[in-house]
Amino acid sequence: MNIKKLLLSQIEKVVFDLRYDFIYEDEYGELLCQVIQRDSSGSIESTPISFHLRINEEKGTGQLIYYQAKGEMNRQSFDIENPDTILAILTFIAGVLGSPQKNDGPKS
Repeated sequence: MNIKKLLLSQIEKVVFDLRYDFIYEDEYGELLCQVIQRDSSGSIESTPISFHLRINEEKGTGQLIYYQAKGEMNRQSFDIENPDTILAILTFIAGVLGSPQKNDGPKS
């Protein structure tokens, strides 16, 4: 199982559903990730959250260190055998980005 691909695909899905872009760079076993918001012309308008993602593929564990403009804001560890830890990561990211669907009100 490739934990890196699994996590990145799930994070990317959450980010795209909230209408942000997701970019990352894989250097020396550590992923540097950014969630970006673009303006109408496609230029980067803001980076609401960035994070380092460290993964130990053999153990199935890892850690995310989140950053905003003011610096480090949170850390989360995960264990691939505990789905709650993965869900906590996705929930945290969605919470930081906010969900536009929550403000739409009741659907007719």
